[in-house]
Amino acid sequence: MPIKVTCNSCGKSLKAKDSAAGKRVKCPQCGDPIKIPDAVYDAEEVGGDDEYSGYEDDYGDDYGYGDDQYDVAGNVANAPAAEKRKPCPACGEMIVVGAVKCRFCGEIFDASLKKKAKKKGGGSSDDEMTTGDWVVAILCSGIGCIAGIVWMIQGKPKGAKMFGISLLMQFFWGAVRVLIEMAAKNG
Repeated sequence: MPIKVTCNSCGKSLKAKDSAAGKRVKCPQCGDPIKIPDAVYDAEEVGGDDEYSGYEDDYGDDYGYGDDQYDVAGNVANAPAAEKRKPCPACGEMIVVGAVKCRFCGEIFDASLKKKAKKKGGGSSDDEMTTGDWVVAILCSGIGCIAGIVWMIQGKPKGAKMFGISLLMQFFWGAVRVLIEMAAKNG
């Protein structure tokens, strides 16, 4: 029996094979990632001989179970609209239906906020070299070259800066050493 899924971004209804359960696929209409949930199987109703039945706490609930009705995903079905949840299309964690950003993975859903974040460029600390990075690049240029290469492999923008400055300083300190040796030899 196919699994029915709705894209959270564009609202397109999709059907997936049972073998796709738990996997991520791209929506054919908008291209956003969709997590295919596990197949839902009907459950048998169990008798009401529950050890907690008949007991109530101070709030009128029978030990916190109350009158809440739960849907298949475990969400409170009779909760106010602001508290209803859906899976994040990027990471699959349950988030509030009207959320503009996932609190787990940081994915932004609102188009205007996504454009602002893209224009801003993130502003992470990996963009600019710190004072310590400059000191290492100038005084310990060999180590700075290695650190720059590692950062470039990791995709950090400051890796190329660190490598370039360290390489230039390597040539500079080599020239200074040659000049000092020539002066010592002549003098």
